[in-house]
Amino acid sequence: MKLQLPAALLLSLFLITACNKQDTEKSAKQENSAAASGIMAEAVEEIRTGNMSLGNMSNKTGTKGEITPQGDLLIDGKPVTITAEQRQLLIRHRELLVNVAVSGVEIGMQGMNLAKKAVGESIKGIFNGESDQIEKKVEAEAKKIEASANLLCEQLPLLLESQQKLAESLPEFKPYATMTADDINECHGKVIERK
Repeated sequence: MKLQLPAALLLSLFLITACNKQDTEKSAKQENSAAASGIMAEAVEEIRTGNMSLGNMSNKTGTKGEITPQGDLLIDGKPVTITAEQRQLLIRHRELLVNVAVSGVEIGMQGMNLAKKAVGESIKGIFNGESDQIEKKVEAEAKKIEASANLLCEQLPLLLESQQKLAESLPEFKPYATMTADDINECHGKVIERK
C-alpha cells in the first residue's frame, strides 16, 4: 500500500525546509561576517597597541626598527636614547602610521566584502537576468572603496612630513625614512587607474 500525503502537507514541508535552509544560510553569513569583523577588530587593536614596525631588513643597515606606543625607538629590540622632543615626534609619527595602517585594513575588508557581494550578485543575475543592475550595484560599492583609498592617500603627505622631521631630529631613524613624494603620487595614481 502506498502512503500519499495531501498536497497541502507536502507544500508545508517544502516551505519549512526552504525557510530552514534560508535561515541556515543567513546564519552562516552572519557568522562569517562576525568572524571577519572579529579578525578586523583584532588586527586594528594589535596595530593600535603594539609596536609599529618601521622595517625589517629593508633598510640600508639591515636592522629592524619599531616605535612603541610610548614613543620609544627600538632598533633590533634595543631602545635608542631620545630626548622628550624626539619622543613627541616618534609618538606623532606612530599615530600617523597607525592611521594609515588601520585605513589599509578597512579598505582590505571593504574589498573582501565587495568580492563576496559581487559573486553572490552575479549568481543571482544568472537566474534573474538582471546583470546590468548587478554591475551598477558592484560599481557603486567599488566607488566607496575608491573614496576610502583616496582618503588613505590624503594621509600620506602628513606622514612624509613627520618622517622628514623625525629623520632630521634623530639620526638613528634616518635609515627608516624611506618614504618619498613619489610614493604619494603613486598612491594617487593607483586610485585614478581604478576609476
